[in-house]
Amino acid sequence: MEMKEYPKLLIISRGVWDDTKGTSSTLTNLFEDYDPEKLAHIYIESIVPNTKCCHRFYQISEFSLIHKLYKWNTRTGFAFDTESKKIDAADSKLAENEVATMDYVRGHRSIWFSFAREILWAFNGWKSKELKQFISDFDPDVVWMDGSPLPLMNKLYLYILKVVKCPAVIFLQDDVYTYKSCRKQFGSRIYKYLLRREVKKVVEKCNHVFVASPKMKQEYDSLFDINSSFIAKSVKVENLRNSEYKLHNPLRMVYLGQVIYGRIYSLIDIAESLKKINANGIKVQLFVYTNNNISDDLKQRLLVKDSVFLMPSVPYYEVSKVMSQNDVVVFVESFQPDHCNIARLSFSTKICDYLSSGKCIFAVGPHSIAPIEYLKDEDAAVVANSKEDIERQLYNIINQRFVSEYANRAFRCVRKNHDRNMMDTLVYGKLIELNSERHKNEKN
Repeated sequence: MEMKEYPKLLIISRGVWDDTKGTSSTLTNLFEDYDPEKLAHIYIESIVPNTKCCHRFYQISEFSLIHKLYKWNTRTGFAFDTESKKIDAADSKLAENEVATMDYVRGHRSIWFSFAREILWAFNGWKSKELKQFISDFDPDVVWMDGSPLPLMNKLYLYILKVVKCPAVIFLQDDVYTYKSCRKQFGSRIYKYLLRREVKKVVEKCNHVFVASPKMKQEYDSLFDINSSFIAKSVKVENLRNSEYKLHNPLRMVYLGQVIYGRIYSLIDIAESLKKINANGIKVQLFVYTNNNISDDLKQRLLVKDSVFLMPSVPYYEVSKVMSQNDVVVFVESFQPDHCNIARLSFSTKICDYLSSGKCIFAVGPHSIAPIEYLKDEDAAVVANSKEDIERQLYNIINQRFVSEYANRAFRCVRKNHDRNMMDTLVYGKLIELNSERHKNEKN
């Protein structure tokens, strides 16, 4: 597929595009083979991007939206090109304050802040001549939207679709529609109702829908009467090499990621099993890397002398190095009813990284959660679907032949379902098809 065939693609998502951050890894993975001159990105964080995939950006500053309430001529949007020497973005001090505030808010996850944020966006201070000018100057052929759990982002999508009048696709990565992933609190259900209303409007205006898991495809195809496409992070499988390696003694397991949404309790379940298994000698150790704060009470339950260790978090670009230094990579979801449904349809960005690591995967969580279901159905991991099953599967993992066999099965899965050429053909092919149909309709 030659660069000249690529349609001009306007991407809209919440966060800044940074190739070194795990939060941007899927976006980078999807478009690093695309022509960067034919990409533009709109986002709502006051941070300057750090990516080789795209040069043109439009940044909406949420703190500027607050200032605009009492000073109407405040500028809320900034268009810039990272290849030029001057980047016309939000004031650096404003950006620092915004980042610090948003980090605090995300850490506390208050539904009332979410409502306040929606009210701020309802004043429409983000609807600016700068935004319209950026869209007009780029003149996209197709619009790409990252599915968002924020009503305000979906309102932004609808506004831009009204302005551009060109084909659009959306990539739904989390359960942004069903009440199953919603907390039981009244406020959360009201918020989900508002979100559902906007998501439905966006999906109805899209020419195609991409989804992040086979489970989501099954449910959303039925809900929206569509034929979506399952896509995920991919790798250049021709670069993968099976390698024989000697396991450590004791065996080393590693968990890298967040411990929120009840995942900490699944790690504690593993720790309790390791305490029994290692009672008469250390056979298996678990190293937990996370940037989340863990209370002293939970930390005391997690840490087991000579068996479980809490490590400082590492940047995304060092994750593969840490995995290579261990024998088994651990993936967990929560068994707790209040938490397990939150990630029910999501497909963690770590899955592809784990599958291509050349290591055995130990996955713990209910079968009803999409990534656990996927790994078990593909027979690509050692899976424990209950707390009682964890200890039994850990005894299996102690067997070196068992570990090597599941490392090979993970490789087979990534070659079959996560090949970069296959994914590029699917995604880019659909964008080209939509652009071609558009031109045919315009001629007619």
